[in-house]
This record gives sequence, C-alpha cells and structure tokens, in this order.
Amino acid sequence: METSTAVQPGSSAFARFMAGSYGRLLRAAFGVTVIGTGLFVIGGTAGLGVAAFGLVPVVAGTVNLCPVAPLWGGHFFGAKYCGRENKTLLR
Repeated sequence: METSTAVQPGSSAFARFMAGSYGRLLRAAFGVTVIGTGLFVIGGTAGLGVAAFGLVPVVAGTVNLCPVAPLWGGHFFGAKYCGRENKTLLR
C-alpha cells in the first residue's frame, strides 16, 4: 500500500491515517461489519435500517470521504490530507 504525506498544516495523525489506504480499508470493513450485524444479528426492519446505515462508511472509505470530519474542523474530502490525487479503492 502507498503512504501519504500531509499537506494540511495542523492536521492530526489520526486524520492522516484515516485518509490513507489503511484508514479507508478500515472504514469500509467497519461498514461491512455493520451491514452484516444489521442483516444477520438484528434482523427485521431495524436490521435493515442498521444495514442501510452501514453503507455510509463503505461508500466513504471507497471514495475517500469523511462525513464526520467537519464536526471537528476537518475536511470532508480525505484527499485534502494527502500529497496525492484522490484515488478510489475501485480503481
């Protein structure tokens, strides 16, 4: 996997990690886990709702977005933390 260098002054190590390849894979894996929990553990209508919510981290990790980062002053686009182009996991 490739490493990235921060170009955003003052960005945290956690933000840089989550914008990198391993952080993105971690977000996607978390989303798949939430989907599985919703479908196979919770079940029913509530389980479908949890599974639908699990799509958010899967998509976020795939296209390098962080929907919660603006809450603490971060960037919505993960590429803002990296010294490279925004590459999706789908390529």
